[in-house]
Amino acid sequence: MRHILQGFTMYVDGVDFGIDTEEVELPIPTPMTQEYRGGGQDLGATLPMAAIEALEITVKMAGHNVEVMKKMALAPGQTTRITFRGAVMREQDGGIAAHVCIVEGAINGGTRDRWQRGEKSGIEFVVNGVKYFRYEADTDVIHELQVWPPKRIVNGVNQLSEVNAALGYAS
Repeated sequence: MRHILQGFTMYVDGVDFGIDTEEVELPIPTPMTQEYRGGGQDLGATLPMAAIEALEITVKMAGHNVEVMKKMALAPGQTTRITFRGAVMREQDGGIAAHVCIVEGAINGGTRDRWQRGEKSGIEFVVNGVKYFRYEADTDVIHELQVWPPKRIVNGVNQLSEVNAALGYAS
């Protein structure tokens, strides 16, 4: 069944900027891979490694909101918490499911639209240096990733629990 996005908003450090937010490109966590060819193996196999590729979010805003621009290019280590909330209609019953994505990272440069008198212009920026990522659909945690302490929960399963236990980290 299809799940159709009906609307969304964006909160930056708890302040709603949804009215200015036109587009958001959220990542899907992707395992890093490495090609393997054993001795004499003709066909290479791409194998997932024990890591996830760096995440990056792209946001397109209408207008030149200075409160968002003040969060750009902060000193290293300083992050901003951004929450994206979407209302997704379930086609099978017409109900609405809340989809929530929480990201902690650095808002960094992108582009500004060209200024033209009487024309709409805005900014586009990326959120990189992501230290925390959580995606929920209704009440299900689909992905929860954290840099430190290491965490990778996919569909409710902590995939790093045994690794963290072996290294002496609490789950």
